[in-house]
Amino acid sequence: MARDDGIRLVACDLDGVLWRGSRVLPGAREGLQEVVRRGLDLRYVSNNSTAHRESVSERLREMGFPYGAERVLTSGFATARWLRERLPEGAPVLVVGEEGLVRELCEAGLAASLASERLASAASAAAGPDALDATAPGTAAAPAAVVVGMDRSFCYETLAAAQASIMGGALFVATNSDATFPTPDGLLPGSGSIVAAVAAAAGAEPVVMGKPGLALAEVLASVTGVPAAQTLFVGDRLSTDIAMGRAAGMVTLLVMTGVTDEDDLRAAAGDERLEHVLPDHVLPDLGGLPGLLDELGA
Repeated sequence: MARDDGIRLVACDLDGVLWRGSRVLPGAREGLQEVVRRGLDLRYVSNNSTAHRESVSERLREMGFPYGAERVLTSGFATARWLRERLPEGAPVLVVGEEGLVRELCEAGLAASLASERLASAASAAAGPDALDATAPGTAAAPAAVVVGMDRSFCYETLAAAQASIMGGALFVATNSDATFPTPDGLLPGSGSIVAAVAAAAGAEPVVMGKPGLALAEVLASVTGVPAAQTLFVGDRLSTDIAMGRAAGMVTLLVMTGVTDEDDLRAAAGDERLEHVLPDHVLPDLGGLPGLLDELGA
């Protein structure tokens, strides 16, 4: 699917594409350094909402990749932009997540606070059953939205607070729906597992910002000015990275360094219902990226 006008932008997922835990994946540094050497735009697009863009940029720098907060787009950043377009400045937002997500929301002009901190404040203000109710009289203002992302301290009280707010009318937004994420020791539960718990408790479905939804693709096109047809999107997961890239009209590249293995790829290729998640190109790792860029006229 090489385009006559060539590739101008390369956008990459992080986990499973550039690194796995603290280990840089084969060919990743060299492949992305070649992208920059050719004068192409380079961006990082991640469903991870735990870290602020500056923190992600610092990790990229430490691991030897081209870096800069302006290169980084996360589901947390996309969520903040989406909510700020719909809520007034200073609107209270309850966050089931971590500090990086709170910072993105606050920088967008929203009064975001962690559910755990809100509960602690309520508990210190008044003992009794209202201490578990994020919308109870005497606590902080009722949230206009509940944002759910990765929360490694998730607990029953946080679930109850999110449930109460959503059932009280708050917008329900999920940073992403990834059920798992890869680590050097195997898969661990991801944001999607927590989102599923909140959705079940509240009897509601969220608006999902991350891949495979198109919010990140739309933000990417908006901040770079590069159309989808001239964008190469690189990922390791068929159901999120490749599905979003295909839906947005990008050229897609699957690298086999993350969650998708050859059996997964063969199974998808043999199922016509999964045609929308099949990549345009497949490489063992990013070491083959320069050759593919040549093929695509980049």
